[in-house]
Formats: sequence, structure tokens, C-alpha cells
Amino acid sequence: MTTPKDLSSYIASFLKNDRMGNLLGARFVSLTLEECIYEYATNPEHFNPNGILHGGTLYTIMDTSQGMLIHADLDPAYKAGATGTATIKYLAPVTSGTVRIHTRINRREGRKVFIDSYAVDSTGVKVATLEEIWILIRS
Repeated sequence: MTTPKDLSSYIASFLKNDRMGNLLGARFVSLTLEECIYEYATNPEHFNPNGILHGGTLYTIMDTSQGMLIHADLDPAYKAGATGTATIKYLAPVTSGTVRIHTRINRREGRKVFIDSYAVDSTGVKVATLEEIWILIRS
């Protein structure tokens, strides 16, 4: 993979076009070619009827963090990456506060990119893990 010439321009473009993340209120924290960190301040409108953050909301923010990382260093032979498979494990309920997502690329095998994320609540408790295989789409 090649390094982008201007990571700050990439970040600005991604954030502008991240409609779902913006809709949910995701907040970009940092990005290097090794790790992406996102945050999400819980919103009661995103809770299920039991008063717990809806799993789909947490998954979406975690998937967005993975998308930001994979596209930051995309080889010009590929136009994009897409989630091929996802395994999320919910470890603890989220009922308030901020969730921080840490994402790293585990390994690459041809067009497959294996990415891992974990989310912690504002007290440092790990609330979820996400393992995905992204498939690179040729230009």
C-alpha cells in the first residue's frame, strides 16, 4: 500500500462524506496509518427500549472507524474497500457516557484486509470487539 500524500486532506474529505457517522454524532479523534480512534457520546435516541445503547449504533461507529483506516492507505490499484464479513461481540451494556473505538489492521492477504476494533466506555471497560474482513475492490 502507498502512503497518502496529505493525510490531513484525506481526513477532512472522509469526515465531510461520512454521512452515517455524522448522523449518529461520531467524532474523529486521531488517525495514523497504524491506528484510527473514534469517539461516540451516547445519545438516548440511539438506545433500545431497555435503556441500553442499540447494538447497531455501536457496530456502525466501529465499522466507520475501520473504513477510515483502510481507506487512508489504499493502494491506487483499488478504488475502495468493502466490509466482507463482520463478527461483533458485545461484552457489556452501554447506558451513558462516551465510547472510544480503537482500530488496527491485523494483516493483509491479497485483496482481503483483516481489521480489529475494540470499544471502551468512559470508565475504561471494554464493551465490544469487532473483527472484520474487508475486500478491496479493483479500480
